[in-house]
Amino acid sequence: MIRFSIILLILSLLLPWSSSSDQGRIDELAQLLYSQSNPAGPLPPDLFKSDGCSCWPDRDWVECCIEHDLAYWKGGTRHERKEADRRLKECIIQKGHPVIANFMYYGVRAGGTWWLPTSFRWGFGWDYPQSGPPDKPY
Repeated sequence: MIRFSIILLILSLLLPWSSSSDQGRIDELAQLLYSQSNPAGPLPPDLFKSDGCSCWPDRDWVECCIEHDLAYWKGGTRHERKEADRRLKECIIQKGHPVIANFMYYGVRAGGTWWLPTSFRWGFGWDYPQSGPPDKPY
């Protein structure tokens, strides 16, 4: 665990984090991906938003993160969450970053749980502690 923390610290120092000027680009891309996704209901009461790659640099894989945020916004079952995390990993691998993909995969598996009251938790479009539609228990 200590080695993992040291590696994350080193990566955070080497990779530039997104700036606030990038948020406008992220917002535009998020709205585009949302409109193209045509998500089926029931939808969360909060409007979809994305911060890009939560707690991680926004690089050429930011679109993968926004698609992942769309799944996390909507929430649902634990199986849907695992599938969303797997798709994030595969998307980043397809961008040519297999090592980063593994770090991000384990990061979202550990940090994206529904019971943490964070802005990036599973089902963040629903009022905490709800993690998805009422008919879909985690």
